[in-house]
Amino acid sequence: MRLFFALWPDDALRHELVALARQAQGICGGRRPRDEAMHLTLAFLGEVSPVQASQLVAMTQQFHCPAGQWTLDRYGHFKRGGILWLGSQFPAPALDVLQARLWQALAEYEFTPPSRPFLPHITLLRKARRPSWASLPDVHLDWRYHQLKLIQSVADGAGRRYVSLAHSVFD
Repeated sequence: MRLFFALWPDDALRHELVALARQAQGICGGRRPRDEAMHLTLAFLGEVSPVQASQLVAMTQQFHCPAGQWTLDRYGHFKRGGILWLGSQFPAPALDVLQARLWQALAEYEFTPPSRPFLPHITLLRKARRPSWASLPDVHLDWRYHQLKLIQSVADGAGRRYVSLAHSVFD
């Protein structure tokens, strides 16, 4: 089972993210993720056994953290994969704390965090050309997050679909 932990936007924010992705696609080309798949990955675990998955479900249901807010106001582009993303101009201390606490909990199950620094972002497009930043619409979205999800990534004919296995509601 291929698993990851993520924050999922509510319907109103997802609608705005999808609209931005459509606009950006007209400018940069590329491929949009499925509308319902917009998310912020906090911890990618990769392939795990059914036993580990069961343990992670229980851990997720007991995981507590304060709710928070993240401002999305900056585009970026990863050359590898042609990923056009949306993130923040400024550090996101609350997200950093949430991600660190999650990896601390995962250490009990022998998972280790990646060596690269955490760069919170939402993927808008894949295989996109690097845009002229001025050509993209201005953006300032506030995301109030209050729930962590454990997600299984399942291959299907159209790519991957995401199945929520468990969630934790924040304080």
